[in-house]
Amino acid sequence: MSTTSPARRVAVLGAGGRVGRAVTAALLPHGLHVEAVLRQPDRHDLPPHPRLRVVPGDAQRPAELASTLRAVDALVLAVTPFSAPPQSFDDFDLDYYAAIVAGIDATWRAPRRRLVAVGLAATLTLDSGTVLMDDETLFPPALTPFAQAHARHLPALAATTLDWAVLTPPAGFGTPDGPAAGQAYRLVAEPLSREQATTTLTYDEYARAVADEVVRPSVHAARVAVLSRA
Repeated sequence: MSTTSPARRVAVLGAGGRVGRAVTAALLPHGLHVEAVLRQPDRHDLPPHPRLRVVPGDAQRPAELASTLRAVDALVLAVTPFSAPPQSFDDFDLDYYAAIVAGIDATWRAPRRRLVAVGLAATLTLDSGTVLMDDETLFPPALTPFAQAHARHLPALAATTLDWAVLTPPAGFGTPDGPAAGQAYRLVAEPLSREQATTTLTYDEYARAVADEVVRPSVHAARVAVLSRA
């Protein structure tokens, strides 16, 4: 496994999405050089910054990102196969995330390989012994294939030699910034109570947790939930 020395340069795969943009913004104040990897750079307008560089690339083709990966010692995996739920999952590859992880592990050659991945609330284990996606009142059954792809993410990471962590937001993720925005987050190990798993969390709060796990790693080879302290 890689060392836990501070990261100096980080790549964000999926930097154009809502989570990716928030994470990119949260990383820059730490003095890091950030490589924002986008499949279609011309469709995204990231705020300019002297330590931010936009790189065209596709997480599903890690071999084409070899030079970018060699230049970084940390990676944030914030990609999603679609920006909105598809009409059908008939052609959806359940190994979408697992294949990306395997490709990164095979391609990334660096002394330190810290990977922080964005998780999905549907995969969280509850203290009732069930998984959140099994409760139809908490997760739409029609989106089960997407949750299953995220579930395969974990064993794929465990099969690598990456220094990895999966940070999973609760079901109420993405709420607008309010009076509680900016308050400290907390990391909680599974299993979670139903109340914990369904609480709210802003993009800003979540992004701060990801940035901290890049700069000062505390979670290794594990998945944890990110909850608000509000």
